[in-house]
Amino acid sequence: MVKSMNIKKLITIIMFCFFTTVIYANKIEMYSSVNKTSVALNETLQLTISITGDSKSLPYFSSPTLKDFNTYGSSQSKSMSIINGQITNTVSYIYTLSPKKEGEYEIPSFKLDYDGQTYETEPIKISVSKAQTVSSVSVQNTQIPQQKQSSQVYNFDTSKAVFVESKVDKKTAYINEKIIYTFSLYTSVNLLSNPSYQAPSFIGFFTGNTTQNNYRTQINGRNYVVTEVSTELYPQQEGNIKIDKSMLAVSIEDFSKNYDDFFASFFRRSKTVELVTDEINVKVLKVPQNISMVGNFKMSATVDKKDKKENEPFDLKITISGDGNIKTIQEPEIMLSDNLKKYETSEKIIKQGEKETGKEFTTLIMPLSAGEGEIKILSQKYFDMQTKQIKILPAKNIKVKILEDLSVKKSSDTINNNMIQSKEILDYGNTNNQPNINLSFFIKVYNFIKRPVLWIILGSLIILYILIILIIKYVDYVNKDQQKLKNKKAYRKSKKYFQKAKKTKNATEFYECMYKGLLEYFASVVGQSADGLTAYKIRKELEEKAVNSELIKQIENIIDECSVVLYSQNSTNNNENLKDFYNKTFDVLKKLDI
Repeated sequence: MVKSMNIKKLITIIMFCFFTTVIYANKIEMYSSVNKTSVALNETLQLTISITGDSKSLPYFSSPTLKDFNTYGSSQSKSMSIINGQITNTVSYIYTLSPKKEGEYEIPSFKLDYDGQTYETEPIKISVSKAQTVSSVSVQNTQIPQQKQSSQVYNFDTSKAVFVESKVDKKTAYINEKIIYTFSLYTSVNLLSNPSYQAPSFIGFFTGNTTQNNYRTQINGRNYVVTEVSTELYPQQEGNIKIDKSMLAVSIEDFSKNYDDFFASFFRRSKTVELVTDEINVKVLKVPQNISMVGNFKMSATVDKKDKKENEPFDLKITISGDGNIKTIQEPEIMLSDNLKKYETSEKIIKQGEKETGKEFTTLIMPLSAGEGEIKILSQKYFDMQTKQIKILPAKNIKVKILEDLSVKKSSDTINNNMIQSKEILDYGNTNNQPNINLSFFIKVYNFIKRPVLWIILGSLIILYILIILIIKYVDYVNKDQQKLKNKKAYRKSKKYFQKAKKTKNATEFYECMYKGLLEYFASVVGQSADGLTAYKIRKELEEKAVNSELIKQIENIIDECSVVLYSQNSTNNNENLKDFYNKTFDVLKKLDI
């Protein structure tokens, strides 16, 4: 009777733990965060909405609508952690936002109804300041050949000797359609200093990559060196948007008719010229149905192989490519059959040279049971800039054959049979009709214990326990040393540039490799793309990570030194100087601990 009561208590405890686990499994957490709470009008910020829980299928969160911000692009990431044997899944929805105007604003709280409960995030206050301008852009100080100079040059109109202009490749565009803004500097005399270029604030636009081009041309018989600075712009609001004036200050040789020709051959007199371009008005049209994808695209989808085994994960790759604003491409929605489960998705931008041509989404899928599985990729709308029409990327279906894993089934059947036999023996040993325990009971227990299958099961459980402990320790290690792993990855990406710089004896090639290597290194460390990364952005990211100001200054000096050499003709091939610069760079990087 006592034994029976103990068994009932044990069953009650097990059932309580089971139902507690079920109840807890349905519990989720929801929270939101931003990468910065202060932003300039022409900058962007990232809003992340995360849903965490240990349930097998976390609820879906639809894209938010924010009246004070433009939503520019979105992505999704998933992760899983194991803490004390408890599996926790997290799905994060990441949105890139750009403010519409200056002031103090609030990202509201977001609500989610799930399993009879309502979850809500905390509101976040955002401060939007005036748009920042580009204070300077390196422009090559190109010297005009001496043989082109003559006494006739001393009596020239400054407005014809050096002038600037700005233009856009289109004055009517749709929201998120790419516009190229080009600032051009024309010079026909020697520049005595690097020009100081101040770009417009580009209010109402999201800015992309900036490129520079140099060439020579002739206008009305005069030879000019032309420097072009082109910036990608993506309008974010409907209506007429004004691009402000660009300004440039430069010192040139001053040849006036009151200046003695004899002394002109011995001395240079400088003259500072301030040049301003005209304002440009751009008409921005609203995209029909507020469709975010703008361009002309096509979609393809593949799996690595169509015959899979149970519990053997495989990758689904979806590629959307074409012409247009690649950054607006969004991950298509996927529907799976009941015997398939979707896990995390990663995305990357596809490039041909420096041109972005599309996005690739890679999704991990797990087969749960044998049979035929189906993956349905839903259709997606986009706005075609050429035909000015809404088009659809057609839906795609992929079927996979999932094979039964016989080794797992055989092992499962063996365990079930052993459990049945164990129950029979235990029931026999607990029979109250036997007043005396005879030797046959001990013989049966002995025969049961000496079975190899029992020891195989016990050994498997021990191995499983050890694996769980190792996984827990590994997760703790990754959480504690995540930044160290990131720095190792950053060095691997930039290693090829540093090695190339170490081997070359050409100064220009050396500084170019060092410059690219530093950009790749810091791009990985701060979690951004190397495209468009500047010393200013690096400094801001390092300040947010509380890096020592003196160390930040050393890093800026190294990057500036590379820029000065690359955009001037005063380079040196002194191997000792190159070696000292290389060693100095790595001494600074070793001190960086973020």
